[in-house]
Amino acid sequence: MESDETQEIVNTLRDELISKSTLFLAPVGVSSERIIYFYIYSVLENDPEQTVVWLSLKKPRNKVLNTFAEYGFDVQEYSDRMWFIDIKKPGKEPEKNTLYCESQTDYTKMGSHISKLFNDYPGAILVIDDMNILTKDSLQVVENFIKFVEKTVTNSNGTIVTLLGKEVLSSENEGLIKSFFDVVIDITNSGEMHAEIGLKSLHVSYTISDGKINFEYIQKKIKRDRLKILIVDDEPDIPELIKLSLSNEPYDFIVAYSGEQAVDMTLQELPDLILLDIMMPDMDGYEVVEELNKDKSTRDIAIIMVSAKTRVEDKLKGMELGIDDYISKPFDERELNARIKMVMKRYGWKNL
Repeated sequence: MESDETQEIVNTLRDELISKSTLFLAPVGVSSERIIYFYIYSVLENDPEQTVVWLSLKKPRNKVLNTFAEYGFDVQEYSDRMWFIDIKKPGKEPEKNTLYCESQTDYTKMGSHISKLFNDYPGAILVIDDMNILTKDSLQVVENFIKFVEKTVTNSNGTIVTLLGKEVLSSENEGLIKSFFDVVIDITNSGEMHAEIGLKSLHVSYTISDGKINFEYIQKKIKRDRLKILIVDDEPDIPELIKLSLSNEPYDFIVAYSGEQAVDMTLQELPDLILLDIMMPDMDGYEVVEELNKDKSTRDIAIIMVSAKTRVEDKLKGMELGIDDYISKPFDERELNARIKMVMKRYGWKNL
């Protein structure tokens, strides 16, 4: 039985990636193919109209099906919606829903088969089981093939899912391959996955226990040189004062002048830190925090409340909601800056 958090993350991946071509970028030696099998099984299980086309460069058709079974995913009932482009073996009888190529570099037949299948099944998902095999060929040839495949699939409203070994290619060539994809999911040696999907950030850890994948949300440490800070205050003079007094620091400021605007901007901009006033007319600071806590993408953003409310009860209320610090108005810019750096150090920011 999957945990609620695992199921939520799987649903998010499926809903967000179904319309996007996705590259899983993993270090060599990190077994991440299980995640792709998991994702494809989830799509087949939840969408009875979805067709999958599997380009078998690494494993032949039967080994792919056996791998699904080894990972605990029974795809037999979905086999009518699975097509394979496989390498032809002499003397072997043709398999169901399978088209054949002469070799891993038979790009002409691969391209022809992909065109046919996506003409027959618009909106299908193309799985290229191992992009590393393609990149062993001339990069110009591979680039032309990927361009053709990407155009063919996109014109049929389909998407591509594949896996590439991190740092197998030069940074320039790796960047070229990545440029063909809407989403790049960065997989680390420590079992983490990081991705920017549209305006959303996804940061999760995964573990494999008893043959099953478990996902958990994680807070990604801030690695950028400059902090993006959202100032929220209904008095325009306050944001201007903060920006002016901290203009020499490595901070980039954005401003919201109401609680509702703060929630909208946080969801859109995903700042590293929020300097949040409490007393605002439409939605107070506490209500802003409560709204942000409802969304996985914003609940872990650092928050310092900056307010004229100085009672212990007011501070405790903020702490109970999970804010990181509290500073009273009027404030000294040196204290504010020190508190910003103290809080962000806990979030892994190194540019102190």
